[in-house]
Amino acid sequence: MRTANLLAALAVAAGPAMASDWQDIKDPQALKGLYSNTTFKGKDYLDRPWVGHYRADGRGVMILHDGSRIPRKWAVEGADRVCVESQFPRMCFRFQRHAAKSGIYRSINLANDMTTEFTVEPGVPQF
Repeated sequence: MRTANLLAALAVAAGPAMASDWQDIKDPQALKGLYSNTTFKGKDYLDRPWVGHYRADGRGVMILHDGSRIPRKWAVEGADRVCVESQFPRMCFRFQRHAAKSGIYRSINLANDMTTEFTVEPGVPQF
């Protein structure tokens, strides 16, 4: 019983500390910079890799684990979100950056609160 109580107490104590590791990005210019001539790399919920390349002009392409290429258009909306259009229904996201790990970000899908962690690197290939 004591071990279970200790683990529960540690989980409660760790919760706020983990949340503070992430900082909201609520500046339209910062969001535009995040998507301007950059490459995102991450994994989907099944742990399959994906890459997204985004240009400053609002165009992008996502490349899935199987090599599928999905053209995308992105735009900053309001002060705190980016919306993406492609062959799938329009999706909007909020973003956070990791406080201690440079280049690590996460998106929060506004339709379902699903979070995805990814890296951001400068530069994009021709497309």
